[in-house]
Amino acid sequence: MDSMTHLLTNQKVLYAGHQHSDSTLLMGGCAQNTLRVFQWFTGKVHEAFMIGSVGNDETGSLLKSLMEADGVKTEYIQQDVPTGATVCLVHGSQASLVANVGAAEHFKVEQIRRTNIRSTMYDADLAYIEGFFLTNREEAARYLLDCCNTMKLMVAFNICGVYVCDMVPDTLQYFVENCDIIFGNKVEFEAVAKLMKFSTVKELIQKILKNNKYKLEKAHGNIVVITDGANPGQCHHGEGQYFEFHVMDVEKDQFKDTIGAGDAFVAGFLAGLLQKKSLDWCATLGCYTANEVIRETGCTLPKRPPVFDIDDVH
Repeated sequence: MDSMTHLLTNQKVLYAGHQHSDSTLLMGGCAQNTLRVFQWFTGKVHEAFMIGSVGNDETGSLLKSLMEADGVKTEYIQQDVPTGATVCLVHGSQASLVANVGAAEHFKVEQIRRTNIRSTMYDADLAYIEGFFLTNREEAARYLLDCCNTMKLMVAFNICGVYVCDMVPDTLQYFVENCDIIFGNKVEFEAVAKLMKFSTVKELIQKILKNNKYKLEKAHGNIVVITDGANPGQCHHGEGQYFEFHVMDVEKDQFKDTIGAGDAFVAGFLAGLLQKKSLDWCATLGCYTANEVIRETGCTLPKRPPVFDIDDVH
């Protein structure tokens, strides 16, 4: 079962393990993966903007250059601790992630106020916030969400992991209640429903849809997207409407791993949404981008161009 945990001090031998083993170094980070795939898919350079923290080190500089080479602008706040990294252990279709969050968790409200981040948000059409960001950065996360809602900026939120519910239950609930689009897998939504004391996920979804702040198209209101691995997913919207969508098959010899597949799905879905496509087409685009990424090692961008044209009428 896919899982993720923070790296403890006595586990840091894993962090250095890549120097002595047959391993591969790749770019990662939930939101960074999504934005890179978004840029690959849309082909519109500098349409996405990444906000976060890195260390004042070689890894941070490399990360910035690689992100911008993939077409993503960055507003990284430099910290006096090392840039974060994650060890990904992959076996077949299953993966476990062990994260040394590093500089990423030193993201403070006062630092946001001293930068151009808020002016960047004013020019945006949508803000995407990952659940991992909430851990150890609750004040900054709430501040950014409140800024978005004050600006009437559409906010998409990815739950990211069951453990987020355990680590920051109050802030997780605050985000679920105050964001416009919620992404997550079946197990994550079950955990959120339990946290918020709903008997079923259906009751949770009804609550989210009723929290409509009218920032999205009136035709569909708030959106809840539930994935379930290779099984059909669900998209709920409006006043209780929903539809199922089916993932695309991949040939066994083409499959590499599922690292970044969920991030890639979000990229395709949001690309369609920002192009004002129908929600069923947004889900199709999400399934397509996820299918492309699982053919690569980690969240490596395909060298081939997308076969879908984002500007097609749907």
